[in-house]
Amino acid sequence: MIPGQDVAVARCRVKTEVQELMSEPVTLELVPVGGDLKVEVEYLYSADSKLAAAKLSCHVSRGTFPYISWFFNNSALPSETHEDSHIQPDLHHGVFTDRRRTLVLAKLGPEESGYYRCRARDSYNDSGPWVESEAVLVRVSDRIHNSMPPAASSTYHCLKVFLNTIEILTIVFCSFLFLMLAVGIGCVYKMFDHKQAHAHVATTNSHALPTSAPTSHSGGKQDDNLSTDV
Repeated sequence: MIPGQDVAVARCRVKTEVQELMSEPVTLELVPVGGDLKVEVEYLYSADSKLAAAKLSCHVSRGTFPYISWFFNNSALPSETHEDSHIQPDLHHGVFTDRRRTLVLAKLGPEESGYYRCRARDSYNDSGPWVESEAVLVRVSDRIHNSMPPAASSTYHCLKVFLNTIEILTIVFCSFLFLMLAVGIGCVYKMFDHKQAHAHVATTNSHALPTSAPTSHSGGKQDDNLSTDV
């Protein structure tokens, strides 16, 4: 591969019993390391809002296969034995990840406070030029280690208040829903009981009505006899 030139076109193929798929072509180009390097620091906190670790990321603007080296107060950090490992431990300054692009300071204290910077060169050229970043200050004290920064503390407080408000609103809504359900059940029960009462009254009245007296046949015969005698 020649740096700065397109050397090949790559594609991948997936074949099954019923079909065959091809990817879009990708041009392979070996880009030398160059441009700007930048170190970004991110502080990580535990669940109890205490500072737990610091994550330093080295951003390389250009380069296909960069090899990255770290410095702490102008002293090179020890290199790893297995450079191809994704996670490489360093007994003095935490761990390296993402092929040394990221340095995680799992132990924080005054000894870890200082200036950190990274530099990069082509991994395939040991005699190639280095590109260096600006140094960034990582300051850790006991007071900072045991507390959350004001912005994070304010965000945490607002989030806590918001969650408490949501919880209260949920309880109120569930109580209102339960009350409405109880009222609805009571209304249905009363309507059913009222209908049952009306049906009972109607049945009772129908049984209490007087029956018509039968016509006396003997009385009719007596009237006939009287009229005959006259």
